[in-house]
Amino acid sequence: MKPILNSRTTDILRAAVAEFIRTGEPVGSERLYQNYDFGIKPAMIRLELNDLADKGYLEQPHHAAGRVPSDKGYAFFANEVLQAAESKISDNLMRLFEERAWAAFLGEMSEDLGVLGIAATGRGRTVHKGLLEYLIDNLEWNSREEIRSVIRDFEELDARIDRFWQETGAANFLRVFVGRESPITDSSALAVLAADYRLDGERIMLCAIGPKRMDYRKTTGVLKGLQSKRSNMK
Repeated sequence: MKPILNSRTTDILRAAVAEFIRTGEPVGSERLYQNYDFGIKPAMIRLELNDLADKGYLEQPHHAAGRVPSDKGYAFFANEVLQAAESKISDNLMRLFEERAWAAFLGEMSEDLGVLGIAATGRGRTVHKGLLEYLIDNLEWNSREEIRSVIRDFEELDARIDRFWQETGAANFLRVFVGRESPITDSSALAVLAADYRLDGERIMLCAIGPKRMDYRKTTGVLKGLQSKRSNMK
């Protein structure tokens, strides 16, 4: 859902999330002042960050001077990316998709994006999975419980994707879910981009499951690239 924020505040929120995704470090007003031109001084940027925290888009880690995105902040950023990102996909990945070479397709997609790629197909609603290692390598583990929650998600993916498949019907969509709002994963450390396609009349659903700090632009570009070329094929 698009926040009710003025344009400058929206720009600051967008920049704060992008900086945190890029660096993994809490974002303060001085860094934003140095890297972006909002037309205001650091003190005013600091007030904007405080206001965004009050509205639930940013959080302040214990003992940290800067801010980090909340799930609400990530969702804001990811949904903006869904609207603005350009389609971008390699010829080889498109070829593997068209050939339904799911092991090779999901392996390349997972490695390139640093996510766990999933494909659900209409023929018996089979769920194909990429390699979990690419997701594991890109997650920042803060506790053993986070590790256990990701493992549980992986173990329950087939049933959850089957439910999501039935709930979404035959709609053509591209959606993002952050943290525990996801119907596919339960871990607070994950985000999911899900997209629906038609390939020669067969329904196919792809999911990219990654850390909340995933590269949303690159991932969206791949999913949009597949969708723009194949979603209308019958």
